[in-house]
Amino acid sequence: MDRACRLGRQLALRRTALLRQPALYRSTPSQRLCYSTEPRARPRLVLPDTYASLARRLLKRFLPRYQGPAIGRSVYHVCSTYPDYSSFWVTHCQLPDTFQTWFSTTSLYVWMAMVRIRADPNAKHYNQGLIDSFFRDAEQKIRASGITSGRIVNDTLKDLVSSFKGTVLSLDEGFATSDAVLAAAIWRNLVPVDDAVLQIDEVARFVRVQLARLDACDTAEILAGKFEFGPVIGK
Repeated sequence: MDRACRLGRQLALRRTALLRQPALYRSTPSQRLCYSTEPRARPRLVLPDTYASLARRLLKRFLPRYQGPAIGRSVYHVCSTYPDYSSFWVTHCQLPDTFQTWFSTTSLYVWMAMVRIRADPNAKHYNQGLIDSFFRDAEQKIRASGITSGRIVNDTLKDLVSSFKGTVLSLDEGFATSDAVLAAAIWRNLVPVDDAVLQIDEVARFVRVQLARLDACDTAEILAGKFEFGPVIGK
């Protein structure tokens, strides 16, 4: 009899201790009977607002720098495939079909694209990518002409960089002032020979019209290379 009483009290104490455990450590019948073969969904990582804001600022600051080369290649593809090189600049204007003529005329189209891209807050990175693509193409043309000396190629590229900087400065001045100054800048930078036949007023109007066309295009289309240059007026 005493033994049965002691056994009953021990069972009662165990039941009481079990009921006093936190609910976290107890399983309900529904939990014990719920079996599933599906994998459990992994919890999503949600950054706190402070870290998320910091990540957005870092991406906004550094992403354009990494996008610059790809955007530059897209824009330069349009600048280097203008339709008037042979028909207008070489045939009509009687410019010699040489590397210097190609470089001078392509510089004009690259400059027009640069002027439009300057409206973007990240224009510094995008225009640098455009210029890098331009001079990479120029280097390939120099080497394709038979020049294999690295020193000669580098010296030539240095001269071209200096020439391009002067072209950009003079065209910027003409664009910001008057057609007369713009026409003079085009004449100095696009005419390597004295006997060339160049309707300078026609080319100046062409530049103004193309800049207006580019300004009407959406910036995203410009950066994606989804634009084109029209023909020279009155050719």
